[in-house]
Amino acid sequence: MSTKDAASAPASVIAALVERFVTALTPITTAPIRAVPVTATDQLLRITPLADRAGLWIEGELDHSTLPDLRQALGSMASGRGFCVDLSGLAFIDVGGLRALVSVAAALHDGGDHVLTLRSAPPQLRRLLQLTGWRQTPGLHLQVPTHPG
Repeated sequence: MSTKDAASAPASVIAALVERFVTALTPITTAPIRAVPVTATDQLLRITPLADRAGLWIEGELDHSTLPDLRQALGSMASGRGFCVDLSGLAFIDVGGLRALVSVAAALHDGGDHVLTLRSAPPQLRRLLQLTGWRQTPGLHLQVPTHPG
């Protein structure tokens, strides 16, 4: 696909291509899920429980090297009810990390109409959700930031 073709492709086609690409590159892990989220390896990512509600606070970078830690932490929270992920400390996220968040939201919705709330999502993440069409994922709620950005 040329650059000219990509610029005119509908968002659904782009989302499908991104999904295929991520699926091909994302390793599947079978490690047991820890009950309590912990600091990830290499100090690139820190995941801690929220103090004010059920959920997680993410600080650092979400990429292929930290994706297993994110999946593990999300799995420990996804006990059939909705929860919040605060992204105010997020410095970087790749499509694999975004896909993990969207997948959990869809699973929560399918499992009982529960919602994953993304709090303080950076503008780049909100833009990616819009471009991929994942913004309309059932079970995903973007909490409006309290400050512009």
